[in-house]
Amino acid sequence: MNTKPPIVPGIEAILEGAIVKSRHALFLYTSLVNKYAIQASFLASSRENEQLLYITEKEPSAVQNQFELGQKLLVIHPENIGSLKITDNLRMIIDGVESHEKLNSLTGNENNTALCMYDLSRLPAQMVRELAAGHSRLILNTPDMAVLSSGLFDRSGAADETIDRLVKEYLDIVILSLVAGKPMCGTDIMDIVHRNFNVLLSPGTIYPLLHKLKKEGLLECDCNIKKKVYKPAKGSEAHIRDILDGHLLANEFLSGFVKSNTSKGE
Repeated sequence: MNTKPPIVPGIEAILEGAIVKSRHALFLYTSLVNKYAIQASFLASSRENEQLLYITEKEPSAVQNQFELGQKLLVIHPENIGSLKITDNLRMIIDGVESHEKLNSLTGNENNTALCMYDLSRLPAQMVRELAAGHSRLILNTPDMAVLSSGLFDRSGAADETIDRLVKEYLDIVILSLVAGKPMCGTDIMDIVHRNFNVLLSPGTIYPLLHKLKKEGLLECDCNIKKKVYKPAKGSEAHIRDILDGHLLANEFLSGFVKSNTSKGE
């Protein structure tokens, strides 16, 4: 049996915060995160009357060998949910299961606690949106940080599709405005965008754009063992300011045009 994975520093508090607010939390992580360490922490915090359940499409023995627990861990395939004899007081991990239809009877039980985990880099954007919509609490975890969302977001009445479209269409402007204020890495940017707009960006979206802005001479980066921290390239500060000011002016002009034409139709 493998040695029990080390507990991720601070992850207990993040998990507890999610479970206190919602007994059905979504956990998105990047490929460099040790998911079994996170899962070990979640399982280790079980109450005395809780049964441990792990739902996955992987071989049960491959999963069980990752943990050294003081109580039995039942590992089953999603197709075998119907054969469960105990469906109450469960602390369960749902690992990468695409369809949740067969799990609703378990996750909908207020006496059960569920942590649904997915590798963010393997998920298409549409599935991320669907998963997020089905959970009231979301945890985004990278090797550098773990962030607990505040739950359902207030967007001042703005349509989800509009916010999502604007953020992604003008992501270069968002990045430049953030980095101009403070040097940060790609995961910092993903976290801030998620917290402010409830838009989940993948590493495959952020890093090519950061590389493009660097190639254009707008950004430069300091590299260390863990991450690349981006900041305005030397001498590019005025150019970045001009780009941001130009965007604000164009946006103001467009907003004025839309408002004037809307008022004519009233």
